[in-house]
Amino acid sequence: MQIPRYWAQARLRHETSPRHGATVQRWGWSDQSPDAAQAHAQQRAQAALDQVLSAPQARNLDARFQRMERLGEYGLNGQTPIREEILGQRGRAVMTRNSYGAHCLNTPDVAIADMDFPPQPKPPSAAPLLIAAVFALAACFVIFAQGSVLPAVAVLAGAVVVLALWLRRLLNLRQKQAGSADPRQLALERVTAFSQQHPDWGLRVYSTPKGLRIIVTHEAMAPTDGAVQALFSALQVDPIYQRLCLQQQCFRARVTGKPWRMGLSGPSPQVRRWPVAANQLAARADWTHVYDKQAAQYSACRFVAQLGQARIAMDIQALVDWHDEACRAEESQLPLA
Repeated sequence: MQIPRYWAQARLRHETSPRHGATVQRWGWSDQSPDAAQAHAQQRAQAALDQVLSAPQARNLDARFQRMERLGEYGLNGQTPIREEILGQRGRAVMTRNSYGAHCLNTPDVAIADMDFPPQPKPPSAAPLLIAAVFALAACFVIFAQGSVLPAVAVLAGAVVVLALWLRRLLNLRQKQAGSADPRQLALERVTAFSQQHPDWGLRVYSTPKGLRIIVTHEAMAPTDGAVQALFSALQVDPIYQRLCLQQQCFRARVTGKPWRMGLSGPSPQVRRWPVAANQLAARADWTHVYDKQAAQYSACRFVAQLGQARIAMDIQALVDWHDEACRAEESQLPLA
């Protein structure tokens, strides 16, 4: 796991004529100093420019090559580390702030799996039906006024059939939802089944606003371990999160609420990006102050149960304590966000 403290950008251009040339942009990073990060950015940008100049025809470049490095802060392309503001560090675990303000706990060796419930189907919209009903009634009135009774009755009958079909679909959906199992209970059953198959594992279970969170507590594990991949598969963990864990060799857990669940709007693009421009530092400080004050009134998750092995490994206990403290996992009176 690598989450650098300092970041910089470098942009290089090679002019082939007054109106033509090649431009590349790259990030650089360092844990030592801003100057070291800038030097690294210059080095990566020069390497990218050399690659462009050695293969000027686009078809001679690797399909994955990007002249302008994307802004994604998670490094899912495998070329950059996680690019987030560092808020604190305890041992090998690092607390960062993500692009919408939330605090995220990052660890290279304590397996964390978040399970999201599948989205519930939405009932059919009534707006098109109302519009069709208005037009049908208007058409009936016009046709009837012209003395054509049978066509008017036919249009009205058609409108009634459409209404009946819509109501039937709505009732079927509601009956299906009423008869389906609670998604939280289904998720808990998957976790319980995995625990029964692996009784020597320790699984700490939390409830989140839209799912469950599992922390493996009996021993340290790396994202590449086969046991971790088996856990992710059994619990149906989000594929993007699995990819992030493998690319960055770390596990992550959001430990404060999402702003839109707490009545806040997100920060502006200029404020949310890290590293933030010097002229946006004050605005970022103001927004994060408002966010942190609001987040203190919410829990990110709530502790449910410890399954399997009850003893938590000593080196994992410190991370669990930090996680539970940051999430306010034991404060059941707070709403989840």
